[in-house]
Amino acid sequence: MLLVYGLTVVIVGAWVIKSINQKSFIINRTPLDIPLLLFLGANILSTIFSIDTHTSIWGYYSRSNGGLLSIISYLLLYFAFVSNFPKDKLKTLFKFALASGLIISIWGIFEHFGVSPSCVILRGEVNASCWVQDVQARVFATLGQPNWMAAYLSMLIFPALYFFLTEKNKLPYYILLITYYLAFTFTYSRGPTLGLIGGMVVSILLSSRRMSGSNSDSYIFNWIPAFAGMTKQMVVVLISFLFVNVLFGSALTSFRLVSKFATPARPSISLPATPQSGTQLETGGTESGQIRFIVWRGALDIFKHYPIFGSGLETFAYSYYQFRLAAHNLVSEWDFLYNKAHNEYLNYLATTGVVGFGTYTLVIGTFLVWSMKYLVIARNEVTKQSVSLARSPRHVPERYMARDDVLFVVALLASYISYLIYNFFLFSVVIIALFFYLFPALAFVATESLKVFRVQGSVLSWIYRRPMYTRITKGLIILITIYLLFTVFKIWYADTLFAKGEKASDSGNPGRAYNLLSLATSINPSEPFFRSELAYSAAQAAAALKDEDASRSASLKDEAEVEMLKVLKSNPNNVSFLRSAIRTYFELSVFGKAYTQKTLEAINRATGLAPTDPKLYYNKALVLESADKKDESLEALKKALELKPNYLEAKEHLDEINR
Repeated sequence: MLLVYGLTVVIVGAWVIKSINQKSFIINRTPLDIPLLLFLGANILSTIFSIDTHTSIWGYYSRSNGGLLSIISYLLLYFAFVSNFPKDKLKTLFKFALASGLIISIWGIFEHFGVSPSCVILRGEVNASCWVQDVQARVFATLGQPNWMAAYLSMLIFPALYFFLTEKNKLPYYILLITYYLAFTFTYSRGPTLGLIGGMVVSILLSSRRMSGSNSDSYIFNWIPAFAGMTKQMVVVLISFLFVNVLFGSALTSFRLVSKFATPARPSISLPATPQSGTQLETGGTESGQIRFIVWRGALDIFKHYPIFGSGLETFAYSYYQFRLAAHNLVSEWDFLYNKAHNEYLNYLATTGVVGFGTYTLVIGTFLVWSMKYLVIARNEVTKQSVSLARSPRHVPERYMARDDVLFVVALLASYISYLIYNFFLFSVVIIALFFYLFPALAFVATESLKVFRVQGSVLSWIYRRPMYTRITKGLIILITIYLLFTVFKIWYADTLFAKGEKASDSGNPGRAYNLLSLATSINPSEPFFRSELAYSAAQAAAALKDEDASRSASLKDEAEVEMLKVLKSNPNNVSFLRSAIRTYFELSVFGKAYTQKTLEAINRATGLAPTDPKLYYNKALVLESADKKDESLEALKKALELKPNYLEAKEHLDEINR
């Protein structure tokens, strides 16, 4: 996301400088202008009425994508693209995109066969053991998660198919398609697989000869190579994909021919299994569909409570706890933090209400309607051209509606459909969200569906009164661009220091953790998550120095309390920060009972926002027990077991107390 911010700053800055040089600001109008601006307005309103404004502006910390700033960046890139990118460079642009996809696909294929390039680069190990996840079972290359990689590749497969159908030298693109699909298969991701199937159906139907406006193999296909032999080429691709699935299986099938020829496992000594980390698809547990239904019901309850503007853009991680069903405590992922609804549509409905969801679907619907209207017009135009060619075979019109640009729109539409289906089961990450805005922009540029809007005359005339004014304006734009880039760099650097600080804290080095987190907070003081972790680190350091350096310990104790107070005051509805407060005050409880009381107050505030979370009640029981409040501790334990009857730790602790 930070890379997107940086590129947005550079591109918009260059766009403004170009406009000054041309003495007019040109912004091309597209069919999506009004829906996109309405969507932006809806997200601004959702941010204003958000339960956590900071998160709504910047996005949830570990993702960043989806916040108001990211949406503004995507829209700026969209308008910069349609206003500046020439049509004749579109193929070159896509070839670069396909080359990137090829690198990632090869990366994933190597992972499946036991050699992760990440392990080679970062650790010098020619294996895949540097990952906690079983990356051989479900690859993700550089995208962090199998579903995201699968979604990314499914949106690139259709442009690759377009080149395969239209280019004379088809072999490179056939190899590219097979490589993509092989890597896609190794992700074993169901949502993207369903999306790919949906996109493939659309691609086949809209690329057919019937769509071209002719029911026969007439001479027009001699003039339009893109449609000649279409059926055979598509059959070759589909058979090749099917062959890959027969060999290696798929997300929807269990048969794998390669497993039939695998060497039988040798007998070995049975040892206790090492606990594995990963998703339930990798390690077993509750079926993911069952978990999704529970989360979706919670999302609908959020919408019912915040029907107009939602709980706030990207605040699902906090609002979900208010409406989390007790049934969620009985699944294998009961203590996972869900910062998305795992359904993009329900996520928008819950966090931006009917206004945000309505404008989001308006954007989607507008592009789908425009695409179909364009293809219908293209079909009619092809019919007219076929009649014209029948009368005058030697006369070839300068431009065919049915040539490459039609297939290009079909490819983009198929990718878009793939995205829409995938998002019903999951959610967008940065590259997928960028494609959501970029693919319609590509379609509008390819079909020249743009109207030039030029800002000039008296509005900008003062800049050109004297050459010095022009130079000053350019200089200001350059300075602003550099400043914004430096700001993005500071955010990245602070984040790097923060990551090191968290690592030091986890490894039991509170002193180093405090120093790094303190530096990160000073560089990016507006990030409450940094302050929250700094407070906890300061509390740890204060407790560690209590007997060795009383003065320094007292200073750190006060700092921890002050920082935590700032965080809670500015983010009163953030359950995650209340959990940090619980940890922080409990660390400080060695300094007196007052902090034990603060711990209990933080727990009570947290249970008010997350009434069905059994872990909070279990922790409350432990704190009450440490304060010699046995009866209240028992009540808290019983409440934890009421919410989660199979809560093993709570059961064992209750048995110990009752002995």
